[in-house]
Amino acid sequence: MRSVMATKGNTVSTSAMDAAAESDEKPVEHLLAEAKGGEVRIAATDLDVSLRCGCAAEVKTEGSITLGAKKLYEIVRSLPESDVKIKVLPDSWATIECERVNFKMAGLPREDFPTLPEGKASKGVEVPAEVLRDLISRTAFAITAEDARYYLAGALLLLDKDGASMVATDGHRLSYAQRKTPLKITETQRVLVPRKAIQELARLLETEDAATFQQVDNHLVFNVGTRVLASKMIEGQFPAFEKVIALTGDKKVDLQRERLATAIRRVSLLSSERSRAVRLTLADGKLDLSASSPDLGEARESLSAEYKGASVEIGFNAQYLLDFLAAAGTEAISLELKDHESQGLFRPGAGGDTDYRYIVMPMRL
Repeated sequence: MRSVMATKGNTVSTSAMDAAAESDEKPVEHLLAEAKGGEVRIAATDLDVSLRCGCAAEVKTEGSITLGAKKLYEIVRSLPESDVKIKVLPDSWATIECERVNFKMAGLPREDFPTLPEGKASKGVEVPAEVLRDLISRTAFAITAEDARYYLAGALLLLDKDGASMVATDGHRLSYAQRKTPLKITETQRVLVPRKAIQELARLLETEDAATFQQVDNHLVFNVGTRVLASKMIEGQFPAFEKVIALTGDKKVDLQRERLATAIRRVSLLSSERSRAVRLTLADGKLDLSASSPDLGEARESLSAEYKGASVEIGFNAQYLLDFLAAAGTEAISLELKDHESQGLFRPGAGGDTDYRYIVMPMRL
């Protein structure tokens, strides 16, 4: 890549640098820049997840170099709004010029950059971006943050000819979402997508209409527009969730989402900072919420509810409930309970395109 002209600020050319610069884990601190044909392709990886993208360029001589990701990102952000000229020098040095600004950076040879998985042309399953965005927004927050439980450190993605589903759990709650949409697929695919790949995929889907997914050896490859996201698969057995989402309770009540969220936020102000427990008491015509802490005091609030039946008292983690209410997407939600020792089932109100179920295990009060 002896000399390249590229447009500064192009969102395609900076997205791989964004991922590399913002990553918390950077075993590979360089990114790969390759000039070929009429574009510059940039790739970044942390050895678990990789991202490749490109931008139009005037390529005088084809070539490649690896450069420090974070420092290159900072340099590009600092440049004026004008064309950028990159020239590779002997011994893996490179100059970066823009108007009257000139930088000279030390790099590494192309051979020092890891080989990244490549998707196979004309292969893969195309899924509407809106469907994947919806599934991720309703499930990703339930992925465990405990790296030791590696088999839960991602979301289970299921694809078949009738649509797509996603499931995530941290052992205390489970979030399941399904969207019906015809997919060109001959057999069901069931893969565990790591948490970090889910987060990056959500960012890429914000401006695209569709994504293509395929498995390549032990990697998952998503083509989103002109960008390619690849991730190692999680090797492990995801818990059997089918029976869990099928369980229901005989005590059902419909509630207004925002009223319930507001009440939970209020009473949880005096909940234990460690447990965040909130007590829900469902009885004729009302739902009472309360929280208490020996050090802080107690709070109570009562909501009217169209319910007639046996009363039940149960405790839940307040943040778990707020996560669901933020993702529900409807003004009304339903709550199904059995007893104080059994899980609670939350669903959005009727209408909408997503079969969404959120199961939360109770807390001992």
